[in-house]
Amino acid sequence: MTPPRRATPSARSALVAAGLAGLLALAGLAGTVPAAGAAVLVVVALALGWPGLLLLPSPRGSAAVVGATGVLAVVATTATALLDDGHEPLRPLPAVLAVAVLGAFAHQMLRRDLRPRVVDGLGGAVTGLLLAGLASGWVAAAADAASSVAVTSAAAAAVAAAALAAALPVPRPPGVLASVVAGAAAGAGGAVLAGAAAGPGAALGAALGAVVALVVLVLAPLAPASRALPSLGRAAAPVAAAGAVVGLLGPVLLG
Repeated sequence: MTPPRRATPSARSALVAAGLAGLLALAGLAGTVPAAGAAVLVVVALALGWPGLLLLPSPRGSAAVVGATGVLAVVATTATALLDDGHEPLRPLPAVLAVAVLGAFAHQMLRRDLRPRVVDGLGGAVTGLLLAGLASGWVAAAADAASSVAVTSAAAAAVAAAALAAALPVPRPPGVLASVVAGAAAGAGGAVLAGAAAGPGAALGAALGAVVALVVLVLAPLAPASRALPSLGRAAAPVAAAGAVVGLLGPVLLG
């Protein structure tokens, strides 16, 4: 009897990414606070896996910087949305990211390991904290009463479909195109199911497919994806990055 084939690391990451997108969809449809909880889960997954994925020095400190940034961004976005009736909930994000970058510099200065590979550690931490901060875009989309259902449904479907398409064993240019097409088709379907027009949903899905494909492509050469935590970081990164498009472009297209 032939043993069942095990999923490859990229396939496992794609399945986890699709699961995170589904969780964000369910939480976003439930309201702003549940969406914040789901976004924090994405941030934690990213923070746990990011240092191992990039083989950063001082991994615990880097994980703390990335995680703290993402959680603070989600909390600030949620508070702004609740206190200001969903008006410009991402307004505090630039300030949060600016403080977080200073925190990344401080972390490198306070290291007690003779500080080898400072540039690598700083660059990796800053990239990770930027991704973590962008995850708050999912909360911003859920806070927009006029478009939250359509945006959340279309975006989550598009990110899940694009992540799965990005794991297909095809050359890079067709693979990127497959992610964009899958994202557009899923975005259109998600928008229609939410009672919105298919065209804007497809446009949002195509943009999200491109973001997911780009992040997957950039992270593809990074080595230890077969390990659990790096694989988790690889899965969470495109979902977090998609938050920028979801929070900024989603309400414009489907509002």
